[in-house]
Amino acid sequence: MYKYKDLTRLTRIGIGALFIYMALNTLAEGGDFYVNVLLGRPVYQAIVGPIGLLTIANFVALVVASILVCCWIYRANANAHTIDRGLTITPGWAVGWYFVPVVNLWKPFQGMKETWLASKVGSNLGAGEATNLLNWWWGLWLLSSFTGNLAPQLSSSAPQLSAEIGLVDCIATIPLTLILTRIMTQIRNAHRVARHTEIFA
Repeated sequence: MYKYKDLTRLTRIGIGALFIYMALNTLAEGGDFYVNVLLGRPVYQAIVGPIGLLTIANFVALVVASILVCCWIYRANANAHTIDRGLTITPGWAVGWYFVPVVNLWKPFQGMKETWLASKVGSNLGAGEATNLLNWWWGLWLLSSFTGNLAPQLSSSAPQLSAEIGLVDCIATIPLTLILTRIMTQIRNAHRVARHTEIFA
């Protein structure tokens, strides 16, 4: 049902997009914090000029990186299904669960965990343990999602608080990005090893 496709190109593009987003997010959130908190200027001055352009660029980078990571998650899970046909989460739902309220607090993690275990230990999922990288990734993802959604809601009524929360999101995004790119690389490498073993078995 599922066909293996090499993840190398998609992994590289996805990681590149994530790093671009991380850099722009750092500049945008840092600039917003500087203007609203350190300088104490009104919010309307924080959303024009260089800060405004950075905010727009940051949003575009987030959208692009999110699309590419969703494509990567779909393909990585589809590849995992070729290794272990007993996975409970399909490629479509490995992505789809991110957009379903409430269950998106744990289902996406379950999907990534299944992908990781199938990639690393093959069909014997019960014998494997998920890396702590997954736990750190998911904890930081939840934190970043919460702060990233809360900060814009407060931008007009409490710009300083919004900027402070945005800075927390910025700080969380850096290790989140580094951990996610490491997970992506390790799963990509595991798939290449599994494919090589299958071909030459």
